Parts: sequence; structure tokens; C-alpha cells
Amino acid sequence: MISRTIDSLTSQYPKAAEYCRRRIEIFFDTSDGKNIAIFFVAGIAAGIFTGIPNDIIKYIALGLTAAVWIQTSVLAGFLRQWLFLFFAAVWSMLPYVFVIQPETAEAARASELQLMLSDLLRAVPLRPMYLIAGDGDPQLVSTILLLAVIVLFFIGFRIRTGAKRSDFYCRTRLEQLKQDSR
Repeated sequence: MISRTIDSLTSQYPKAAEYCRRRIEIFFDTSDGKNIAIFFVAGIAAGIFTGIPNDIIKYIALGLTAAVWIQTSVLAGFLRQWLFLFFAAVWSMLPYVFVIQPETAEAARASELQLMLSDLLRAVPLRPMYLIAGDGDPQLVSTILLLAVIVLFFIGFRIRTGAKRSDFYCRTRLEQLKQDSR
């Protein structure tokens, strides 16, 4: 279905063909590192902006981060960037390993460096999870978001499989590969 739509749209409208051609070129110029960096920066920005007392800014930051994470996840799946999934899992679950709950025996035994790292993780990457969770479990929110990233990754994977049936996509990709080999 996607392939037929792309082929008919690009054959009838030259501007649409140029737009699609440019998108394909941009997609394949996106490395694992770029995609991971964008995902990481969006998460850090959400952590910073959700600490602001203004509720409008908090929810705009969460919305923008969600949009960026959706795009990077689908693009990573489209490009089959498996390292992206590993990084998303680390981003979602690793901070909980280092968080030290206050008023516990673990907190009493922790060094200043461990307490500082715990506070930093709670203040930036985990703050959006605490905001979304409210009185609930932020680790459950992180797990659900990780599952969403994985599903979106495989949606991108599936989109590429469908796009390979498009003559326009295949011709554009072959042209790009010829230019890259020069």
C-alpha cells in the first residue's frame, strides 16, 4: 500500500517526487550516533524543562520530547540501527540502578559521589518519569515508554520493508548509492 501510494504520488507530482527524494537522502545520511544523540538531548531537555514551575512549559517539553522520540525510533527502525534499541533500554532502565532512596540504610552508607549521582539522575533524566507517574511508579512509566520505543522501531522496520516495493524508492536509493561510491 505504501509503495503504490509513493509511486503514484511521485509520478503525478514532481514537487512531491523531489520532496520524497530529499527525505530518502536525509534518512540514509542519519547515523546511529546522530539518532542516539538527538534522542539523548531530547530526554535531557525534557528533564530540565519539566523542572520549571510553569505547567505549560512542562507539558510542551514532554510533548516535544515525545515527538522527537517517535521520529528517532521510527527512523532507527527504518535504518535498522540496532544500537539505538540498546541505548534506549540503557536510557530507560539504568538510572534506576543508581538512584538511592532517601531515608534508607543504603542512603546512610552512600558516599557523597553516589548521593550526588543519584540526585542528578532524579533531577534530570527521571524527572519526566516522575511527572508522568504522579503518585504511581516511575519505573513502570519508563518501561512502558521503552516498550513504545521498541514498537515504533519495528514500525519503522516494517515501513522500510513496504517501501522496498516502490519503484521510486528503489531508483532513488540506487542513485544515492551510485553517488556515494564515486
